[in-house]
Amino acid sequence: MCALPLERSGERRIVESVLAVLALHLAAGVVDGSTMVLETVPGPLWVPLATLVPGLLALTVLAGVLAHGVRLGSAALGSGDRITPGDAAVTRILASVVLAILAAYTLWWAVASLIVHYLAETGGVSPTIWALLFGGVLGAVVLVQAVFFRLFPEGPLSRLRRLSAE
Repeated sequence: MCALPLERSGERRIVESVLAVLALHLAAGVVDGSTMVLETVPGPLWVPLATLVPGLLALTVLAGVLAHGVRLGSAALGSGDRITPGDAAVTRILASVVLAILAAYTLWWAVASLIVHYLAETGGVSPTIWALLFGGVLGAVVLVQAVFFRLFPEGPLSRLRRLSAE
């Protein structure tokens, strides 16, 4: 049986960071009312771009959370050595739960936006704004999480334990 890698962490993290910056930029442009964002993207491309960027970001985050869960599960069952340093840290598990909830909600709004724009002829306010707003929040959380776990790869408590042991 061929084992496929569940997470290509380097590639996924780069794509995730780029999508997070794009989602944050789009959300900030819409909240700020900046016409620069709206003028640079042609009209027919605005809705797909504003919907797909947060949706793809949510999918990459959910893939990372799923891979983290599989690593924790394999470590708990003792069936492999997939776990990486810091995977079992409380902060990493809490971050995965928060990211999963926020990513699922963002993906929900992105799919709803696509359905409303392309399948259902409805009037009123476009739900794309919600996908953008939650995508921007998700992008900010992803970037903060990347910086946090770059500073504390094994969690902040392990660093405190090392300092108290010295």
